[in-house]
Amino acid sequence: MHVAAAVISLHIYGSSSLKDKRRVVHSVLGKLRARHSVAAAEVDSNDSWQSATIGISVVSGDIRTLRSMLDRVVGFVESAVPEAEVIDVTTEIWSM
Repeated sequence: MHVAAAVISLHIYGSSSLKDKRRVVHSVLGKLRARHSVAAAEVDSNDSWQSATIGISVVSGDIRTLRSMLDRVVGFVESAVPEAEVIDVTTEIWSM
């Protein structure tokens, strides 16, 4: 069994309140869960209006599948959220 995790840091342009930020973050999380079957949540930067940190995890029996999934997920976030810019991506894979 292999487990992969990614942490994606976003800068949200034009966000002037936590409500604006939550709208963007909830949209991204919903799309990730629905289209890519991953576990996703906001994991940090909760009180910042223009920053968001999203954690994503995936489990698979094949490490190549995990790497491919992480690449697709990061690419999706980069292209699907025009009001936000991906600032940093950190990934890690564990084998058990």
